[in-house]
Amino acid sequence: MIKFIFILLFIPSLTFATTLKEKYTFLPTPILVKEGKKLYQDNGCSVCHGDKGKGDGPLASGLKNKPRNFKDYEEMKRMPTIRMEQAIHDGLQGTAMPAFNQFSDSQVEALTEYLRSFLVDSYDDLKMCAFQTYHIDAQNLKKPFTVEVDEPQKFAVKVRGKTISFRGKNWTDLLGQKVHRTHLRVIQAGQITSLISIKVYPCKKEVNEMLKTIPLQKAGTDKLEPKVQ
Repeated sequence: MIKFIFILLFIPSLTFATTLKEKYTFLPTPILVKEGKKLYQDNGCSVCHGDKGKGDGPLASGLKNKPRNFKDYEEMKRMPTIRMEQAIHDGLQGTAMPAFNQFSDSQVEALTEYLRSFLVDSYDDLKMCAFQTYHIDAQNLKKPFTVEVDEPQKFAVKVRGKTISFRGKNWTDLLGQKVHRTHLRVIQAGQITSLISIKVYPCKKEVNEMLKTIPLQKAGTDKLEPKVQ
């Protein structure tokens, strides 16, 4: 690991191929809520979570563990999709949240999306390698917008026209982690309209494979064998 970082710092000519370094996608489309909303209403979810998903249903005040507030960003950013789906299907032990294991996978997915819609208009999960930059096309946004990240000390985000670019500020710091989860949020008129959950992987194998194809041009480094530990 130390040798690898040394090479990055002292070999200016060391660069990755653009096709490997860049990733591209579109801003997620608006959530379809019709099926999920029906499931929410027909199965009594509002009794605890409330009609607007604020966790203020008629039974909420009498519960020891308060129902989740789906409109609270700080609370919802800690809930990856898989955890929400598991909570719906299996229930939450020690709480009043029952299991809905009679739901099909598509129904669980539809209800999860509807719960997301209480906070944002669109939501997506993205995966990227630590060394990559993700470019997100936001052409579908007709109104002015700004973009924020959860950890500005670790990640940088830029907006050029309607393209959002996201990257790690010092991606070598992320190589020691199995996966780092963070969020990017698009804000319009003071409201979060799109939320993107980003999983950043070290991708050590990919880094090592790329390093093998790059000639080391600095004197005295040709005998080094860079490898991410």
